[in-house]
Amino acid sequence: MENYNNNNNKMEIKQTLETGKFIESKIDMKLGEEIIKVQSPMCFSFHKHLVKQICFNCFSKSHEIKNPKYNRFKVDINKNYIIRCNACKLVYFCSDECYEKVMSKESFQDPTTIHLHTPLECLVLSIFQDQTKSSKINTLHDHTENRMIINYLSKIAYSTINKFKSLPIEMNQLIGGFHNYNYYNNNNNNNNNNNNNNNNNNNNNNNNNNNNNNNNNNNNNNNNNNNYNNQTSFSSLSLSNEFFKKDEIKNIKNKSFMLRKLFNNFFFRIDEGLIEELYAKSQRNSFGLWKNSEECFGLSMYGNQTIFNNNNNNNNNNNNNNNNNNNNNNNNNNNNIIENNKVNKDNDDEGDSEKISISFFNHSCFPNCVRVQENQSICIYNLIPIKKGEELSISYIDIRMSTIDRLNHLKECYCFDCKCKRCTLPPLSTLSLEIENIIQDYICKNKSIKCTGILYLPSNNKIQRICNFCKWKEPIINK
Repeated sequence: MENYNNNNNKMEIKQTLETGKFIESKIDMKLGEEIIKVQSPMCFSFHKHLVKQICFNCFSKSHEIKNPKYNRFKVDINKNYIIRCNACKLVYFCSDECYEKVMSKESFQDPTTIHLHTPLECLVLSIFQDQTKSSKINTLHDHTENRMIINYLSKIAYSTINKFKSLPIEMNQLIGGFHNYNYYNNNNNNNNNNNNNNNNNNNNNNNNNNNNNNNNNNNNNNNNNNNYNNQTSFSSLSLSNEFFKKDEIKNIKNKSFMLRKLFNNFFFRIDEGLIEELYAKSQRNSFGLWKNSEECFGLSMYGNQTIFNNNNNNNNNNNNNNNNNNNNNNNNNNNNIIENNKVNKDNDDEGDSEKISISFFNHSCFPNCVRVQENQSICIYNLIPIKKGEELSISYIDIRMSTIDRLNHLKECYCFDCKCKRCTLPPLSTLSLEIENIIQDYICKNKSIKCTGILYLPSNNKIQRICNFCKWKEPIINK
């Protein structure tokens, strides 16, 4: 088992050959702690029929605006936003302020802002819109995923700019497994990664002889992304058939070929294998953006974040202050969560902080944590008290489903057999019944809608639980 940078006082990354990377608690956690917050995604996209209703900058929804005539928001009679990019006509904004944050030259030069609609993205989307009737774009999910990959690659084209340099490093941490690639042709790696590099070299030798499909090779080459510009070359080692079905492999190859041709039109040449790996990472690491408990409005991928503990005792506050002093970009000593996209590249290789991706949270049908979407950001809260040494997990699916439906859904959509306590215990055992009682306690009880959400205790309200989807508040019972 491997450990990763054990400097964070709240949680740590561990890894086994059987489970891959997972997150484990290093302390006893009380109910309702904010474990991690990721401020903004590396890349994202909205469903094509909703792009006029979602602000590209802040993710606000036009249908939620009250009295638009009398406030700063700009919507038409159909509750669609009016302010947009006039070039591609595919990116909309809720206000002039949001437009300026994404489209202005000043925001492009701002080193802390990576949430931009780049000129290259605008050009590629204009052509991509004309090809949406292609048979290669079969579903709404395919279309949205294509646009999300376009969003990412369009930023990488400007990787000579400091604020975009961390994006390939963050993406490289995520597991894809479509191909095993040496992303940046590194010859000299950081001392912190020497052990990983030795393992990676052994895996590469095995790949050449035995077609080894180790999905963790993509996590070890995190340096020297300066060569990641107009032309990047890779050597394909082996195709992973463990995770992807034949029709999925064909679909990924078709979509990758199409995107490569789109970017070639603007002299940005990308190795097709890189795009294939991005699609593989998307399938294994993307998060749905939810309009409500029933409707998803887009897709997103979140990168690694530099995490600091959020406890209130004096010792941990001292640790936070020390960590804050080590990061020049953090100006708020009380801020315990620092986004990686606000830390310059010089801090990427430091050993004083732990880089944790939200994608490292594994699934459990009996989760002890829950994901909460707050516009651009994603937060993870614990649902129940957690003991030191316990794995932190979230649910990828509706936990109200029956055992058979859960197992079938996870196998079909995520390609694994769930081995959590809830799925493996005898149905009528004492522990199994206790688990079902706990789950019944934290599922949403909003009777006005059919909500699939989970009740959690937010950090700013320690007496009233809230649904992570519909935002229904549990009534407070006075004892």
